[in-house]
Amino acid sequence: MCKGAGVVHPQLQSGGVDYSKTIPCKCKVKELKKQKADMLLRNCQLPVATGGMTFDNFKVDAVTKKALGYAKKLADGSEEIKWLTLTGQADMGKTHLAVAICREWLKRGVPARFADVPLLLDELRAGYSSDGENSYQTKIDLFYNVPLLVLDDLGAEKPTGFAKEKLYAIINYRSMNGLSLVVTTNSPLDEIPGDDDHRIASRLRRFDFCRVVGIEGEEYWARKQK
Repeated sequence: MCKGAGVVHPQLQSGGVDYSKTIPCKCKVKELKKQKADMLLRNCQLPVATGGMTFDNFKVDAVTKKALGYAKKLADGSEEIKWLTLTGQADMGKTHLAVAICREWLKRGVPARFADVPLLLDELRAGYSSDGENSYQTKIDLFYNVPLLVLDDLGAEKPTGFAKEKLYAIINYRSMNGLSLVVTTNSPLDEIPGDDDHRIASRLRRFDFCRVVGIEGEEYWARKQK
């Protein structure tokens, strides 16, 4: 229809043609959707090793059933659950669920950002000596405002004043603006390293839209073999 131009003029309700506007031709719609999906996935920065982590291949059992239920609700954009904190020792399936939530948001065309907490703090520090899209202000604005943010491995960072200040600022900003958040941590909520006054822990469970789920038991890889 577009003869290779990629755009066409839309049709008016009267049957005529609106030559003042252009819209993507049908031949370009699929290509544009793929470009957007690729951009969203790239900007989300999911670790390469998480390529196979979806809800479809998540091992659900008595240990993970509750966490999976909450994760799926948040993944669907539920207003009932906007924050989910998953606690438990290493290799309990927490990151798998967090990644699966991200993938569902990306499928719906909504931006999400996955951030390993120690690396997030490194990004912010590096931003002080960078400009443009790598600057501190650009980075902090992203962590403040992206529709879905995953803070993976909270508590693995060195418990400095800088770390506490920035993490609390991000979490508090998102709470004030009702923006979705997923947190994974190996520590019980009241024992997060560096959060001695429990300000971060308090935010993560304060609101009606918050859920905190502990996953205990044998390691996830062992459960998957059964």
